Amino acid sequence: MVKKERVREKKQPRETGSQKTRDLPELARLPSVSFPEQTLVHALRLLNNEDWEKKVEALTTIRHLSQHHAEVLLPRLHELCLAITQEVKNLRSVVSRTAMVTLAYLYAHLGRDMDAQVEGTARALLQKLCEAKGFIREDAELALRHMVANVSPSRSLTALSNTGVRSRCTAVRKSTAQLLGRLVEAVGSSRLLSGRRQVTDSFIHAVSCLALDCALEVRTNARKSLTLMVSHPDLIKMVERYAPEGDLVAMKDIINKCQSR
Repeated sequence: MVKKERVREKKQPRETGSQKTRDLPELARLPSVSFPEQTLVHALRLLNNEDWEKKVEALTTIRHLSQHHAEVLLPRLHELCLAITQEVKNLRSVVSRTAMVTLAYLYAHLGRDMDAQVEGTARALLQKLCEAKGFIREDAELALRHMVANVSPSRSLTALSNTGVRSRCTAVRKSTAQLLGRLVEAVGSSRLLSGRRQVTDSFIHAVSCLALDCALEVRTNARKSLTLMVSHPDLIKMVERYAPEGDLVAMKDIINKCQSR
C-alpha cells in the first residue's frame, strides 16, 4: 500500500514549440508501489467503502499506479473510470477534489489509452464546473487541461462539443472556450485545420458557436482561441466549409478583425 500524500503542483517553465500547452501544472512525482495487481484490487474495494477516508486512500493509490504501473490499470480501465467518475460527484469536497485530480493523473500518464473513457469522465468534470467554485473548480479545470493535452484531439473535441458547447451553464461554456485554446496550443493550428472531418468540423463548429455566444466572457475566450489561428492560410476556407451556415458572415467578420489587430 502507499501512504496518502498531498499533491503538490509546480509550474513548468515556458517553452517554445514542444510545449504541449501553456503553463500546464506538472503533477507531483509519486513513489512506486509493491505488488501493483493486488494494490489495484484493494483500491477498487476501498472505493466502494462508505468511509470517505478510505475513498481518498484508494484514489491516491490509483495515482501511484498510473504513474508507475499503467499497464496494470488498462484491463480494468473502464470499471476504474466509472468508479472515479462517481466520486467526482461525491458531495464531500475532499473526495470530489481527490477524484478530479486522479483523473488528471490518468490523462497525463495513460494518454490515448484514455480515449474511450473521455466522454464520460469529461462530462462529469464539465458538469462540476457549473456546480462549484474556488478550489473545486480549479481541480476540474486542471483535469480537463490534462485531458486536452494528452488524449486524441478528436475525443477531446467530441466531449467538449457534446457537453461543453451545449451546456446552459455559462461557466461550463466559458471553460470550454478556454479549453479550445489549450487544444490549439497542444496540437497546433495545422492539425486542427487539416480538413479531417472528425477534427476540423468539430473544432470549427464548436468555436463558431462559442464565439457568437450570448455571454461576453464566453465570446471573449472563444475569440482568443481564434486569434491563435489567424495566421493559418486555411482558416477562412475551413470556416466556410464547416461553420454553421447562419454564423458564416459573423465568423468571417470576427476573423478579419482578429487579423487586423
